[in-house]
Amino acid sequence: MATACEGLKVIEVSCGMAGAEAGMQFADNGAEVLLIEPPSGHAMRGSPGFLVWGRGKKSVVLDLKTAEGVAKLKELARDADCFINDFQPGQAEKMGFGYEALSKINPRLAYAAITGFGETGPFRDLPGYEYVVQAKTGRMNSQEGFRKGPIFTPTPIATYGAAMLAVQGLLAALQARKHTGKGQRVHTSLLHALTTFDMGGFMHMMVKQDLADSGAVRGVLALAFMTPKCADGRYLQMCSRMPHLFRNWMRALDLEALYEDPAYQYMPDVVGSAAEMAGLLDMIEVKMLEKTSEQWLEIFSKNDIGGDPFLQAKEFLHHPQPVACGRAVEIVDPKVGKMRQIGPLAQFSKTPSVIVRPAPAAGQHTKEVLAAIKPAAHGAAVKAPAKTGRALRYPLDGITCLEVAYFYAAPFSMTLLAEMGARIIKIEPPQGDPMRRNWSSVYSKSAQGKESVILDLKHPESVEIVHRIAEKADVFLTNFRPGVPAKLKIDYDTLIKINPKLVYLYGGCFGSKGPWSHRPGFHSTPNAMAGSGFVESGRGNPPRDRTFPDPVGALSAATAAMMGLQARERTGQGQYIETTMISSLGHTMARWSLDYAGKPEDPINDQGQHGLHALTRLYPVKDGTWLFLMTCLEKQWQALAKAIEAPELLTDKRFADAGARAKNDAALIERLQTALASRTAGEWEQRLTKAGVPAVRADEYQHHDFMLNHPQIRLNGLAVEDSLPDKGKFWRSSSCVQFSDMPTRYAHPEATGSYTEQVLREFGVSERQLEELHRKGTTVAVGHGLPV
Repeated sequence: MATACEGLKVIEVSCGMAGAEAGMQFADNGAEVLLIEPPSGHAMRGSPGFLVWGRGKKSVVLDLKTAEGVAKLKELARDADCFINDFQPGQAEKMGFGYEALSKINPRLAYAAITGFGETGPFRDLPGYEYVVQAKTGRMNSQEGFRKGPIFTPTPIATYGAAMLAVQGLLAALQARKHTGKGQRVHTSLLHALTTFDMGGFMHMMVKQDLADSGAVRGVLALAFMTPKCADGRYLQMCSRMPHLFRNWMRALDLEALYEDPAYQYMPDVVGSAAEMAGLLDMIEVKMLEKTSEQWLEIFSKNDIGGDPFLQAKEFLHHPQPVACGRAVEIVDPKVGKMRQIGPLAQFSKTPSVIVRPAPAAGQHTKEVLAAIKPAAHGAAVKAPAKTGRALRYPLDGITCLEVAYFYAAPFSMTLLAEMGARIIKIEPPQGDPMRRNWSSVYSKSAQGKESVILDLKHPESVEIVHRIAEKADVFLTNFRPGVPAKLKIDYDTLIKINPKLVYLYGGCFGSKGPWSHRPGFHSTPNAMAGSGFVESGRGNPPRDRTFPDPVGALSAATAAMMGLQARERTGQGQYIETTMISSLGHTMARWSLDYAGKPEDPINDQGQHGLHALTRLYPVKDGTWLFLMTCLEKQWQALAKAIEAPELLTDKRFADAGARAKNDAALIERLQTALASRTAGEWEQRLTKAGVPAVRADEYQHHDFMLNHPQIRLNGLAVEDSLPDKGKFWRSSSCVQFSDMPTRYAHPEATGSYTEQVLREFGVSERQLEELHRKGTTVAVGHGLPV
């Protein structure tokens, strides 16, 4: 069978996970991916994660510090479709393979540049490592942990996000190339990616204001996503977000009578006071201790209650649910032997991903690839690109997506496409997308940039209208549990008959088949099942809930949708595509999500949640400030010892090389802690950065404030001023991908149903029918019914 990216040639010149993950997505889907490595090998080859990120690629060793190496790279780029580069800003340009240089050779080239902090601003030249970005932006400073101070956050969400955004941007540039005949430069960064993980935007301020007078408190995160301890000492991660799911849980706990008390009638969304919230949490914790985790999971399954076990990343690969959905694959690697690792990001019914080749040895394909280069005719002019004559405002101008999905993980994927210019028609029930319960009926980040249409799909007239829209759409998205789309007559089999070219995307939590497919799933489910709950919490600590799986799911679903559009370009057909939230986080956890005999112990947070080891760690220093230190390279270790005035570290046999330092990690931590205590974090940041050592102050900012207001954000165009009728002006995050030849789209927040009449008229609904639908309540927004 064909693959989505078959026929594409992709060149990857990467040094980190972001570029490597992006290249892997193209390789998994049939593109020829040439991994250009230096003579010393790719920087990530020392990580077990490279066994995942390198799969399916061809390795070509070129010394890009030489004119000869750059010349050969340019020859390879002459007929390439895509180029991926994750170097520091300006580095590729200095070395001779920036976009301007390559586009002169190949005007059709789509070129992705991935940076750490963006391409301008005061932090532009800071090392673009995942943990440096998380520390400097205040994300570590804004996490709850088991102690005070910044908390180390191991899961590489910004890196994964940047990879997904780069893939989406490249595929959007290829979509635009159909009409313009020309490629363009795509830029994103780890900082851009972090904006996707702020699910509320400015709403934290608005929510506090809404509740201030009543004394009531919002209970969703505290109640619906509890992590209670069970009788066997194990913890479960709850995910009973919807009111009916939470009520099912209260009934199982014999606490349903609480609903008769006005303070608890709106559980889990709102509770009467902080004191009543605390009392409720205590009651639930006592009840959960009455049974073992296995007993509770059986009860949850039978009674439609959201709750999940915490698994290690390796355990996840063997769990029957991802296995049933084909999300764990086995590959034989020439070095480590038989290996199980995270499988394809998405399943495609007509252009399935192909994962069969392990990561190549360094330079394995150099001779083969270089021998196949066809020399360009001397002095030949660059071939003028073909054009269709159609002018585009945005890269995805002309693409229409129909969304019938709730909450964040699936809907925000369409927001990402909207930012690149796609039209998104979002169908909502009269109560609105339940995500609006988190904030307000007016604003939801996952509904941003969309045309909100109220249609009660319980009425046949509404379904008929959805069918009319689907007939003209390019992409259809849903995330309802298996069986529901068919019941509503919006399933794949129904819609593909109406529109054979429809890209149908199911972006659920567990998948459409398997023993757990019927279970409810929210952001906390992947956090528990894919292993991040343990990795984040720290060795020996109870596992913790983190909110990043929702954005991870959205980023993955958007990539799958773009892959589906690319496949349609090749085949002329639509198809069924499926992503799952649990496996999307499994990709983010690829460093941990693989299993083979003799695999080194996985690094996880230490018990104090300071870091992975002495050289990737938070240190409390002078005046109560916190420094984050990350030393990856031997030259950085050498520079560190000199900068902290401890040259004896370089002659101490305990720290002679990386292996010795790992064996003597505790001693090295103690030695570094003593040396670093002499200065403040700000002083160390200035001194160490100047010496070439990645180190930043970690407690200077609160993350939310940084991501909306800091000059680094504003100068890189990552925040935009907006307004709401009842809230005035505010700043919110803006688009996550930037294109050299086209702008991205900044769409205003829209209230529930604000486009209902306009869209229905467009798709043939008469004025008389509109009146009748409104009279029945089919198209009337009634709101979420909460007191705030």
